[in-house]
Amino acid sequence: MDEWIVALQEWGVWGLVLASFTEAFCSPILPDVVLIPLALAQPEEALFYGFVATAASVSGGFVGYFLGKRLGVKAARKLLPESQLQKLKEGVEGNALWAVLLAVMSPFPYKCITIAAGAVGMRLSVFMAISVLGRTKRFFLEALLIYWYGPQAVEWLRQYGDEMLWGSVALTVLAVAGWYARRRWRRRRALEVRNAEHSCNI
Repeated sequence: MDEWIVALQEWGVWGLVLASFTEAFCSPILPDVVLIPLALAQPEEALFYGFVATAASVSGGFVGYFLGKRLGVKAARKLLPESQLQKLKEGVEGNALWAVLLAVMSPFPYKCITIAAGAVGMRLSVFMAISVLGRTKRFFLEALLIYWYGPQAVEWLRQYGDEMLWGSVALTVLAVAGWYARRRWRRRRALEVRNAEHSCNI
């Protein structure tokens, strides 16, 4: 595997595209091992590399999604414990917001999420939101830190990677929860206005 990692790094941005795309449905090589050296070599291009990794990973995620849709729940059971697959099913059948938060916070590899999402029939629009949100949080956090702080950022990621990850997850949860609460409030308000207008017309 080391030979593949070296080859991907030598291929530059195309190696990053290949690593990010294939990791989303089959490859065990994380895009980070290509993204970080590229960003460190050219910190002024770090955000571009973060965008490339995100776009390629999301694109590969659709391959995983349609593979899961084609292969079904049996394939997902081989990748996820039954308890986690059940939670994902409940998220799909119940509250789409829960499905989004589950996938963003999940410790499982992204390819597990993509294949399982297709297998259990998650709506494509929800899956797209999961992919864009989760992959942007993952790769842009690294790219942004390297863009701002250079090699120092890599040491921070090694020492405080978990704290940074959960901090970004917490911010994501708060942002999505706030958006969801506001949406519910606006719907309730619109319903109250319609009911009031209806009462006046009677």
